[in-house]
Amino acid sequence: MLNLHGLIRGQDIEFGRDADTGGQTRYVIDLVKSLSSYPSINRIDLITRKIEDKRVQKIYNKDVEPLNDKASIIRLSCGGKKYIRKEKLWPHLDVFVDNVIEYIQEQDRIPDFVHGHYADAGYVAAHIASLFGIPLIFTAHSLGRNKLSFLKSTGWTDALADKELSISTRIEAEEMIFSQAELVITSTDYEKEELAGQYDHRLIPDYATIAPGIELDIFFPYYDYQIPGNNLSEETKQAHVRVVNELKRFHFEPEKPLIITLCRPDARKNIDVIIDAYGRDKELQAMANLAIFAGIRDDISTMEEGEQQVLTDILLAMDKYDLYGKMAIPKYHNPEKDVPELYRIAAQSQGVFVSASYLETFGLTFIEASASGLPFVATNKGGPVDIEKNCQSGILVDIDDQESIALSIKKILTDSDKWNQLSENGINNTRKTYTWQHHCESYISELKKLAAKNKASSIKVEKEVKIIGKRIHALKEMVIVDIDDTLLGDDEGIQKLMDYLEPRKEKMGFGVATGRDIASATAVLSEKGIENTEFIIASVGSEIYYYDVHTVDKGWASHIRKKWKPLEIKDSLKNLPFLKMQDNPLAQRDFKISYTLSPDLTEDEALPRIHNELMKRKLSYNLIFSHGNLIDILPYRVSKGQAVRYLANKWKIPAQNIYTAGNSGNDLDMLTGSMKGIVVGNAEPELKSLRSRRFVYFAKEKFASGILEGIKYWKNKNMKDDKYE
Repeated sequence: MLNLHGLIRGQDIEFGRDADTGGQTRYVIDLVKSLSSYPSINRIDLITRKIEDKRVQKIYNKDVEPLNDKASIIRLSCGGKKYIRKEKLWPHLDVFVDNVIEYIQEQDRIPDFVHGHYADAGYVAAHIASLFGIPLIFTAHSLGRNKLSFLKSTGWTDALADKELSISTRIEAEEMIFSQAELVITSTDYEKEELAGQYDHRLIPDYATIAPGIELDIFFPYYDYQIPGNNLSEETKQAHVRVVNELKRFHFEPEKPLIITLCRPDARKNIDVIIDAYGRDKELQAMANLAIFAGIRDDISTMEEGEQQVLTDILLAMDKYDLYGKMAIPKYHNPEKDVPELYRIAAQSQGVFVSASYLETFGLTFIEASASGLPFVATNKGGPVDIEKNCQSGILVDIDDQESIALSIKKILTDSDKWNQLSENGINNTRKTYTWQHHCESYISELKKLAAKNKASSIKVEKEVKIIGKRIHALKEMVIVDIDDTLLGDDEGIQKLMDYLEPRKEKMGFGVATGRDIASATAVLSEKGIENTEFIIASVGSEIYYYDVHTVDKGWASHIRKKWKPLEIKDSLKNLPFLKMQDNPLAQRDFKISYTLSPDLTEDEALPRIHNELMKRKLSYNLIFSHGNLIDILPYRVSKGQAVRYLANKWKIPAQNIYTAGNSGNDLDMLTGSMKGIVVGNAEPELKSLRSRRFVYFAKEKFASGILEGIKYWKNKNMKDDKYE
């Protein structure tokens, strides 16, 4: 399991601390703990970021945190040591991919499945699944296209969403994940049909709608306090008293029914709508108190701008409607211990749980409230629709109609029969539908289906006994470069590079990664006097040869064959007039179909039409556009970067000991991650986006001289970070 952002620990989850530590965090931890209790599950590693930051507790810097005898949290570095928000992680994910690969290499077996949560972890999981040949499972939790639509409806522009939230990067990653996932797990039908339905690759994976569970022994009914002989823990009783006393600080008449909302300070949660509905209705104020639990805060002025604005608006609205003595907005609560008591205290008062979010992808808090016996009022869009259908424990409203929110709350508060019926329904029906037993049994059933469809991973750590194996196993470093306009272009530079490599050849190997076919690659290398290459990655990563070129890496060929349907690809594109199949027969390979783009269309005009034709048939593929008019279509597991990582994994050469060099778009993914990337001085503009990458060096020299400049730069640079950074 991969869950990158937020603060992940096994106990006392800091639920609601910020936008990155919300319901997803709790769900993933509970899923891992519950799933690992089943005999068919041998082991679960939950991989997340390692954080060393004085603003957070030291547990987040611990490499391994056991959850039980079969499950652990594994923390690896990603984007430095500081705690940063998820939108800032995107430039660092390729390095994290390499860190996860190294971690897996150190284990005694390869995982049977990889499950990514949210787009960032899904991106990493997709690369891990592709490299190791294991099924990819994805849970989105929320999706970028839907978020962008909401933001634009509130006045944001595409440019602002990109600047603040890296939204186009996220959406592009989500499209890639959908194209490679074998199973997408959703919590509701709405999530599957409406949210995932906005993606071009939505039809490729299988889907399983599995409602999450809750810990029913924690969210027990409010009336358990009234039953003699109930052995409640002292910790539970203390939390109950703590919450009651906290609310008394705010409310003049604490005996009134309690209207509560519980969420992080996020503009999308529309907390101001609840306050407006309450503040404008004097009758509702006379009937009940309001309590807003909007995350955890110390000093509002030190919080992020968006959170500051939400909390400031809450306080201004409280003052506007003069809700002193009627409205509570506590600064602190313990998400693990206090929240269940908050639901029960509200239920004991015959109160209501309210959320004014326009859209909830799922809505875990509605289930928790219902399990505790507290009726809810929620939006009539998204996850709450399923919850209301299954539990019959609340009322759905149009959030745009503030009057209907107040009327629905009053309807529940003033009709004791209605309140009792909703309360009993919630307590009974959550225990039928929203249990971890039901969730895990459904999840394991899906795993068994995937296992039946997929053979064991084709990637193995091989103990070669041939001469080639002995040679490569002795290597400690590798230099792998593109041929055209990277290695070639300056004969004097080639000679200097070869002179540098020759005395180091016992420990530093040399190889090429090219779009050329193997015959063309070997011919041009021979012409330039370059004979001793350990590897030739040919045809844009679709073929791997060892130095005698008669030795093909059959494991790679077997690995990339999955879901490859070249005849269907050719048939789907044959009627596009702006595409011409490249005439050179050697350009067309078993795992590569190559076209030339007509000058009549631009890249932005042509590529969407190509993708559309391929997606109509639910085809899995990887499209590489380079040099302004060349299009290569490959198996979805194929690229130069994937091939390099395959070799690094197979021969146990650490990624940070590999120097890669290129000049164009089809070199891009082998220049990222923790490999030492070198962009030669004559590179094309499409690589400018890599300038901010930590492990990419832009050489001043061109061609082979630029490669040598880059190698010397990396060799001389004093790398202070440990091997996982």
